[in-house]
Amino acid sequence: MIRLVVAAALAVATLAVALPAVDDARAARTDAAIEGTVDRIERAGRSLATTEDATATRETAATRRIEFRLPARSIAAAKPAFVAVGGQPDGPGDRPTVTYAVSSSRRRHLRLPVPLRTPEGPVVFREPGRHAVSLALVRSNDGPELVVTRAAGW
Repeated sequence: MIRLVVAAALAVATLAVALPAVDDARAARTDAAIEGTVDRIERAGRSLATTEDATATRETAATRRIEFRLPARSIAAAKPAFVAVGGQPDGPGDRPTVTYAVSSSRRRHLRLPVPLRTPEGPVVFREPGRHAVSLALVRSNDGPELVVTRAAGW
């Protein structure tokens, strides 16, 4: 009986020591996945701005669709609170940033050769699952700009 109690106590102590490391690994894995998505958004924006011509409307503009998946909380991944393209959630849009929160809030500035515009404020994703954003190269009065919207069909 004493062996069983000692074994249970050691198991609980080992688990208590290991859980913070597991949580850190989950957050790091999710951070890496989101950073990969941010890299793809940045590359798509640069590619559009340097290889395509801007048009007057989004309907006729050259576009890029970037698909990604936000994980649900699991043994291998942390669930992000949000991912926002174009600014903070509930904040002003038209910012060349992607902001997200996993274990702590992070913001990454997008290095783009043209301004970024989000017509309906920041494009925010909160739910786990598959998502996509659309980038379109549109000509405004001030010159070309990348218009970012939630891609249809998701």
